[in-house]
Amino acid sequence: MKQVFGFLLLALAAGATAQNRQIIFEHDLSPQLLAQAKQQNKLVFVDCYTVWCGPCQGMAKTVFTQDSVADFFNTKFVNVKLDMEKEGKDKMEKYKIGAFPSFLLLDGDGHLLYKFVGGMSSGEFMARIREGINPKNKVAVYNQLYAEGNRSKDFLREYIKLKINMMETKEGKQIAADYFDMLTPEERTQPENWYLFGDNRYTLYLSDYYTRNAGYLADNWRAFAAVKGKDTVEARLTQIFRKIANYSLEGYYFKQLAYNPADFNRYRRQVRSTELADKDQLMVLMDVAEAAGQKDTAKVTTLLIQHIGGLSADNQKIFLAYMHLVGFSARRFPQAVEVAEQVIKVSKNESIIQLAKSLQKTAHS
Repeated sequence: MKQVFGFLLLALAAGATAQNRQIIFEHDLSPQLLAQAKQQNKLVFVDCYTVWCGPCQGMAKTVFTQDSVADFFNTKFVNVKLDMEKEGKDKMEKYKIGAFPSFLLLDGDGHLLYKFVGGMSSGEFMARIREGINPKNKVAVYNQLYAEGNRSKDFLREYIKLKINMMETKEGKQIAADYFDMLTPEERTQPENWYLFGDNRYTLYLSDYYTRNAGYLADNWRAFAAVKGKDTVEARLTQIFRKIANYSLEGYYFKQLAYNPADFNRYRRQVRSTELADKDQLMVLMDVAEAAGQKDTAKVTTLLIQHIGGLSADNQKIFLAYMHLVGFSARRFPQAVEVAEQVIKVSKNESIIQLAKSLQKTAHS
């Protein structure tokens, strides 16, 4: 009897905590649906997703199916779910969708009131939504201020970050470029503007190796070091030049920028102007990078045979990019084995050593 009673208690507890409801979605953001929302005095919530997006699937399974979330959304909004590669394709440009999932709040005329991006917990999701239903939310207010012509520097700094956080990267980059042009050389080096040049959340969009901002930092590193500190600036410069070398060998650099000898002459000039402890090694990496741009794999190999043994542990990681260039068989480039032998002799990185040994073995297979 006690066992039966215990089982019933467990069943009741499970039933009490079971999640049975989910957000009810339409799948077409039509004029009729917007009119319906307007008539009902409701906002439109739009889940912009793709079928291959893992975070999108996670939100659908673990957040949209929670009773408290479902009840709130089914009561407050007209909800729409758009596959952005199908029925939502024509909305990509209109709402500047740059990542998935993107979540929108629209009014009954289809105007954007709020937007946020990415997978998250139900608690964070609900917090963002509650922020969004406030007519004075940051997205609505900042978009209006910009449209009305606000170009104050304090405002633009925050607006640039907001645009990138919403993955409206094209607009964010353009506003950042306009902002850069407004600044004096002294203002550019100030701490509040380091996000335009440093290693941070915005680097990929504002100061990656191929950008004007990265070049400006390299040309004016002393002025930045006087404000940010020499160690911080030198660490960032080293990161930039290593990335140029690695991406050149991996081919990504030349998908972004066509090979231009003037660029590599500029990189060498910038490296020479620094006081980096390993600037001689970085000069070698720039030579290696340019040889990759010239599609001269033999020259890349020769340079690495000559120099990789003397590179620091961090700079020896160029071997990983080199493997990307030559492939994992020594048959195409027999001299690659000599590079591998140098790495095995001096490296203390077990992963790199094992990779070098695997290349070495292919020469005898």
